Amino acid sequence: MKSGTAASLQGDPVAVTNPAKRIVNDFTIQVATVNGSGSQSANSVLLKSIFGMGIPVSGKNLFPSNIAGLPTWYSIRASKHGYVARKKEIDILVAVNAETAKEDILSLPQGGAAIYEESYKLDQYRTDVVCYPVPFDKLTAAVCPEAKLRKLVKNMIYVGVVAKLIELDLVVVEAALRRQFAKKQKAADLNWSAVKAGYEYATTSLTKQDPFVLERMHATDGKIIIDGNAAAALGCMFAGVTVVTWYPITPSSSLVETLTTT
Repeated sequence: MKSGTAASLQGDPVAVTNPAKRIVNDFTIQVATVNGSGSQSANSVLLKSIFGMGIPVSGKNLFPSNIAGLPTWYSIRASKHGYVARKKEIDILVAVNAETAKEDILSLPQGGAAIYEESYKLDQYRTDVVCYPVPFDKLTAAVCPEAKLRKLVKNMIYVGVVAKLIELDLVVVEAALRRQFAKKQKAADLNWSAVKAGYEYATTSLTKQDPFVLERMHATDGKIIIDGNAAAALGCMFAGVTVVTWYPITPSSSLVETLTTT
């Protein structure tokens, strides 16, 4: 196997490669999932956790206008230089949508990393990217006894896996998660259990091979992180809006949801 490339066998820890150069605070994570799966909360926790480590970061949703069920992608760009525009290149892929998984891993550049549901067997398509197969469904079932909630909780499993692989401080992750579910203690506890399950699995079953890592900075001191729809909602409130009507469909829904909960 050439230096800097990797292939993995289904269910086995990933083969060790030569981690020649660390890439610190300068990479993009793309989560490939489906609308209506609850991934928005998980992606928000990842985004805010990186920000909480003092690292400039931005997030971008890429989805069709739909209510639920169609593919959606979310890009998180950590940039020590403060760049906020979406990068064309993907460095770390989180593939949890079976429909697009093959296409998603084929879109990775050489040397990228892919975290995915192990049953997809995506390592058969690439030998020049790092593969991290994870039994998301099994891990979710172990922490979530209610089957109807597993689709939502599964997203927090990948938060834990990503946190371990990129060296994201779990204390910061928990703080971001509990703010996300501030008014829902039971939901916060359940989702935190899922994060820990993903983190523990990555610790015991995956060998870090890719070069992408985080290190604390202080570049976000005195700043807040907010998405465009939330900022627009605040602008509407300060402008004196008293009535709002809309068709409840992504991507407009979050604007009005912010208005009704702020």
